[in-house]
Amino acid sequence: MNYLILLRRADFIDLYKYGFLNVNKEKIVPFDCSIPEIESKPELYDSIFAEVNSFDSSFAYLILHYEKKDSLSNPATISIEEVQHIFPLDLEAKKEFESSFDEHIRIDNPIWDNAVSLIQKRQMFDSSMQGTRNIFNIFKLEGLQFCKSIIDDISVEEMLSDVYDNIRPNGNKPIWTYLMRYERHSFYPKDTLGFYMDVVHVICNFMAKREVDDYEVEGTAIYKILDSYNGLNLKSNDINDRLRLDERASGFLQKISEFVPDVDFISVAINYLVMRECFSDDFTYDQEFVERCKASFGQSFTLASYMLGIALTHDKTYSCLYENLPLPIYKSQTEMQRIKMQKEYEKEKAKREMQRMEDDREREKMMRSEFSRGQGKKKKKSSYNPYGKSSYPYDGSSGSYGYGKRYEGSYSPFQGQEQSPYKPPFHEDVPNIVQEPTPSTKGGKKIKVESPSLFGTDENRVLITVQKYTSSGKPSKAKDAIRDVTEEQFELLKNSKDDWRIVKK
Repeated sequence: MNYLILLRRADFIDLYKYGFLNVNKEKIVPFDCSIPEIESKPELYDSIFAEVNSFDSSFAYLILHYEKKDSLSNPATISIEEVQHIFPLDLEAKKEFESSFDEHIRIDNPIWDNAVSLIQKRQMFDSSMQGTRNIFNIFKLEGLQFCKSIIDDISVEEMLSDVYDNIRPNGNKPIWTYLMRYERHSFYPKDTLGFYMDVVHVICNFMAKREVDDYEVEGTAIYKILDSYNGLNLKSNDINDRLRLDERASGFLQKISEFVPDVDFISVAINYLVMRECFSDDFTYDQEFVERCKASFGQSFTLASYMLGIALTHDKTYSCLYENLPLPIYKSQTEMQRIKMQKEYEKEKAKREMQRMEDDREREKMMRSEFSRGQGKKKKKSSYNPYGKSSYPYDGSSGSYGYGKRYEGSYSPFQGQEQSPYKPPFHEDVPNIVQEPTPSTKGGKKIKVESPSLFGTDENRVLITVQKYTSSGKPSKAKDAIRDVTEEQFELLKNSKDDWRIVKK
């Protein structure tokens, strides 16, 4: 006996790995024709894909053909030895399976070339219908069947099929299709008046059975009437009253009532276009807004909400729905508030840490720059350091070296409270006078060299050989990974983000 079954990719991997797989009996489809004849059997297609779950890519599923030699064998237990064919849903999935499965496995061509498009079109319709139910649940609306009587399911399916195939509306389509597929490309005012101009554009598209250009709309009498209201900041009620009193608009209003006799098309269209723009990026529930619209527009708002659900689908409405129910598996609002505060704290902490790391990099860059400039200088015979250097120049006023009135040029040009433009990068309380460090031979050698530091230019400094290490603890092979530095410079390196260690001699 031969069987077909639709399996998830992960289920087939388990079947191949463990050698057997238990499946749902209701999803098994027996057949008694040859493999090439399967394509011409629509009943097999319907049975295989009757209860398929939604998926994003064609390689999420595959069709398995297996054969049971013994008629008494349980068809719900598949052995890997019984598998005869593996059918992907399309050629893209075939390429993916051939590159990711064991190279020994043979992947056949798809049975139905259009299987994926047919499935996804059906899923688009289901998602849109679920979106309408979500909206009605969130807004607490009634009248779902009334909306379906105005905009029937067949019209919605045909519209979504065109959306999937990227076909713009044209021909003898319902006016609701032209409304829901409308996209503004004109420079209409960004207020209520602009939405009325959008409605005029929709009507022109419907009457022309195609999407017309801007100049065709702007040449109509009704558009010119609306354009005369520009800059008056009129609300919808004011615009409606003016149109009803203007004889030039009577012909346009009469045509709309003939096209849509059961509802106020202008009111429905305005509500729909406004909500679609407001909720296109993020759908949230504003109870005050919804209640005000329900009271003001009644049935027109209900029908507009139905179209909004079709446009947003389940994908853009389920999050809001789940929060407003709420779901039984959801955490309490108190706990969610605590989680939100914790996330904000961690976000701020991460920002501070990033800033600290950036400051460390800037300090290290400054230290390297100072070090490079100092290494390039030639030592002066009479260098003078006002911060505790032992070889001060002779001060004639006191008769001694360095303890009387010092040379005026040695002082900073700012003698008051103003801070030095260069701030010590590693500690706040650096003393102004330090003693000459005791020469040491640990990890370095005593040489007579002029090296810059935070305390001026010193002679007879002790250089320490240091090595930079990687994050894995191994010596770095980068340029300048080994350096000869002073003790002060080594302190700066230790405070940087890199791992520097003394090279033992």
